[in-house]
Amino acid sequence: MTESLRLGGVDEKGPRIRRLNRVPIIVAIVLVVAFFAVIIYGLTSRGLQFGGEPTAPSTVRPATTDADQLKRGIPDGIIGEPAPVVLQPTPTETLVTTTNPFGPAKADDVVTPERPTLEPEEIWRARLEREQQEQWLRELQRQRMASLQADAAALDSPIAVDVGNVGETAAASNANLPAGATPAVNRPLSALDLYAAAMQAGAENTDPNGQAAKEDFFNQDIADLGYLPKSVVPQMSPYELKRGSVIPATLVTGINSDLPGRITAQVSQNVYDSATGRHLLIPQGSKLFGRYDSKVAFGQNRVLVIWTDIIFANGSTLQIGGMAGTDAAGYGGFSDKVDNHLFETFGSAILVALIGAGTEMMLPQDSNNTGNNAENSARESFAETFGEISQQTVSKNLDVQPTLEIRPGYQFNVLVDQDMVFPGAFQ
Repeated sequence: MTESLRLGGVDEKGPRIRRLNRVPIIVAIVLVVAFFAVIIYGLTSRGLQFGGEPTAPSTVRPATTDADQLKRGIPDGIIGEPAPVVLQPTPTETLVTTTNPFGPAKADDVVTPERPTLEPEEIWRARLEREQQEQWLRELQRQRMASLQADAAALDSPIAVDVGNVGETAAASNANLPAGATPAVNRPLSALDLYAAAMQAGAENTDPNGQAAKEDFFNQDIADLGYLPKSVVPQMSPYELKRGSVIPATLVTGINSDLPGRITAQVSQNVYDSATGRHLLIPQGSKLFGRYDSKVAFGQNRVLVIWTDIIFANGSTLQIGGMAGTDAAGYGGFSDKVDNHLFETFGSAILVALIGAGTEMMLPQDSNNTGNNAENSARESFAETFGEISQQTVSKNLDVQPTLEIRPGYQFNVLVDQDMVFPGAFQ
């Protein structure tokens, strides 16, 4: 192989030598010197000497001096238990001295503290009787003032107070007494009872429509704020019909309110579960069995109906415990035809008026005519007797209650007011 041309005429085949930088070496030397200087300074400040003349004593106190101070006064060098520290010193009895500002102090001016002495029993009993007497007089005066106020309120009040209800109120208060209390038996009515009755009657007259009672009824459930007493109850079965659901039905037998009776109906639509609406629980065509209320007041136009049993097509029966029946709009009771018996009522009134006029005409016109005393007495007696019997007989028609009639085929709903659990879907 041919050697390459070397420019410069020097052929360097030996090892190459590189010069080190002096700056790192100088920095390292400076750090080492500083380190040793710091060590020497620290040893010197603690009182150590490295030869030569002694230096000035250090300001730092050695540990042996503190130990000597701790065991000073203790010969054996053992420190015992610390002495108890008194947090509250015992009060010392001090003498109260009084000085005379108008003259020099004397030995009689020193006053010693007086200790309380027990009151004699006779004085204590006399004082107790006097306090009881004063309390009785104050109570008597309070009752007299209450009586005067009650009399003034009764005279100035435009309302009438029923005294008969005061005794009932006292009996009710005795019934509400706690156990162990002595009730007031045959207690005479006091002024306080009359005053309370007057105040209650005044409160009732100032609120004739009972708005206060309505507000109490509306707010009675939210009187106690906080958490509800009942928690969420999970579903017991997938075959449940929850409260608030309705069962559509059609009336099979009619209703006449003159007499009580039983009624039947037929479910007009299928009823499914409340959660999913997929499981058939009450099929169309199931029978309903119930009863109605025959007590009808004057002016009433709706019949109260409840249903007690459901009879399924497969012969099984479910007692539903008297669920209410509503019309198609959700109003309570059934309403169809109303017979107020107006002809009988007004006919009886007209007949009573005619009988009264006839008896007045049968009475003698001249009471001073003494010619036919026997005939006049007979006519008067017959007229009065016939008038009284006629009025008593005819007046019974005035008390006839209205007749409510619900014809068969009436469509209604059964309002479910309790959760119903079925064993399974109807097959």
